[in-house]
Amino acid sequence: MLSTLRDQTKIGFLGPAPPFRGGISRFALELAKTYQEQGAQVQMFTFIRQYPVLLFPGKSQTSDFQDTSLLPTQRILIPYLPHTWNNALRCIQKWQPEILVISYSLPFFAPAYAWIGNRLKGIRIIYLAHNIEFHEAWPGANLLTRLAFQPSERIVVLSESCLKALHRRMPASIASKGVKGFHPIYDCFRQTKPDSVPKPDLTPTVLFFGLIKPYKGLDVLIKAMKQVRKRLPVIRLLIAGEVYQGDKYYQSLIRQLKLQDIIETHFRFIPDQEVEAFFRRSQVCVLPYKTATQSGIIAMAYSFDLPLIASDVGGLSEYIESGKTGLLVPPNDPEALAAAIIRYFESGLHSAMSKAIPEYRKRFSWVRLAEIVLMDQPATDDQ
Repeated sequence: MLSTLRDQTKIGFLGPAPPFRGGISRFALELAKTYQEQGAQVQMFTFIRQYPVLLFPGKSQTSDFQDTSLLPTQRILIPYLPHTWNNALRCIQKWQPEILVISYSLPFFAPAYAWIGNRLKGIRIIYLAHNIEFHEAWPGANLLTRLAFQPSERIVVLSESCLKALHRRMPASIASKGVKGFHPIYDCFRQTKPDSVPKPDLTPTVLFFGLIKPYKGLDVLIKAMKQVRKRLPVIRLLIAGEVYQGDKYYQSLIRQLKLQDIIETHFRFIPDQEVEAFFRRSQVCVLPYKTATQSGIIAMAYSFDLPLIASDVGGLSEYIESGKTGLLVPPNDPEALAAAIIRYFESGLHSAMSKAIPEYRKRFSWVRLAEIVLMDQPATDDQ
C-alpha cells in the first residue's frame, strides 16, 4: 500500500472520466484505478455533458472504455450550465471524500470547479493540472485558472515546463502550491501477450497518432516526408486520429506534394481496442508539435517500446532521452525533422532505442505518481 494512503481512504475524482473520451479522461481513469488497487475507495464524478456542440468539432464526445466496470462513476455536472453545479456539490458532499482530485485542462471548466471547490469544507482539494498555458486563446485564462486553483491544497503538474508556467502565470500564493509530477507510462493498451506479438512489418513506417489540432504540426511532418522519400523511397507514414474541423487541409497537402502512395490516413477517433495495431505496425512515433506541455502519446509509445522523434518544445524533452529513447528536433522545421527521420532509419537506431525503453520507463509508474499526488511535501526528482 502507498505510504501516504490508509486502507479505505475515500478519494473522489472530479472532471473528465469515462465514458468521455480523450487523454484527460484516460489519465484520471488510470490514476483512480491505481488508488483502488492500493486499497482506497474511489468514486469518479464526471459530466452529464462535457461541451456544448458548438465548442466540440469532433464527431462524438464519448467512447467505449474496456476497463471501467469496477470503478464507480456518477455523472453529475454540466460545466457550462450553472444550475447543475449545486447538484454536483450535493453529490460530492453526500459521498464525503477525504480527498478530491480535480483534473484541470482548460479555463472552460474553471467557473464550475471554483464554485464547487469553494463550498467543499473539510475535504483536501488537489488539482491535477495538465495545462497552465493553453494552445487556444481563452479570454481571461489566467484569472479563471487562479479562481479555480484558489481553494486547492496543492497543484500537481506533469512537467518542469508546466511548473515554470505556473510560477509565471499565477501569483505566489497559488504558485507555491505547485508540485512537479510526471506522466506515467500506459499499459492499458497492450492486449497482446509478449510471447504472441506478431513479427513486425519490415517496411519502414512512421506513426503520427492522436487527436489532430494545428499546434500538433501534422503539416510539418507531411512536408518533411517529401524530403524523406527522396532518400528512403519505401518509407511509409501512418496517420491515425480525428481531425478537429475536418481533414480537407491535410488531404489537400498530401495531394499537392504527391505523397498519396506513401501516406495511409485514418482520420477518425481510434478506440482503445485498435490502438495496439497502429503502434505495432510502426518503427517510430513522431510528435512534430509546434507547442506542447507534455503528451500522453509518449506514454503510449513507450508502452510498446516504440522510440520517438519529437519537437524540442515544452515538456516533451523531459520524457525523451535524445539518442537513447528517441531524437529531438527544432519545432516547425520540416528539413530538420526529415533529417532526423532519415538518420533514424539509415543508422538503424530502432533496435538499440527499443531495448533501452523498458528500463527507462520504470521511472514513470502510476504508483509513484499516486504517491506524489497525496504526499504532504513537494516531490523531488529522486523520490
